[in-house]
Amino acid sequence: MANRFLAAIRLVLESARRGGYRVAMIGGFALPFHGILRATGDVDFLVEATGADLLHADLLAAGLQALHRTPDVANYRSPGLDVAAVDAVFARRPATRAMLDRAREHPTATGEVAVPVVDVEGIIGLKVQAIANDPTRRRRDEDDIVALLARHLPDLNLALLREYFALFDMVDEFDAFAAEARARRG
Repeated sequence: MANRFLAAIRLVLESARRGGYRVAMIGGFALPFHGILRATGDVDFLVEATGADLLHADLLAAGLQALHRTPDVANYRSPGLDVAAVDAVFARRPATRAMLDRAREHPTATGEVAVPVVDVEGIIGLKVQAIANDPTRRRRDEDDIVALLARHLPDLNLALLREYFALFDMVDEFDAFAAEARARRG
């Protein structure tokens, strides 16, 4: 893991520890913890909504710039190369709070830090939401979903996954992704 990614992870974890709110890694950087390798340029976190203001203040104090901030999401970039970009999704609803409940700590590649990571079902659920919110990103998120399904299908809570897809009226897509994943598994 490049030092700039580790620096971003440490910033978020320290803010959460000091503020007493929960965070868990999501997005492309979380995929390797579930056996899927993919390049990404930022670190994404699911953040307990009660920590949104403190995380914002801590990231700004560390020199990051807020590019976009709403009650549901925030995006931060570093003007230098010393800290990777940080994207946050704020857990306000029962489904996302449950994802934080199920998150488990994993050591980073260097073993220097243990970071909570959302489970496979949660990552897929958030990718379904991303597809629904921004269909222009669809192909990368679809590829990630199929890769995760192909690797973990026998162990997944399919009823929960179907619920996530149903929230966005995408049950047919779930069936297609699952069929593609089964074909990849052979």
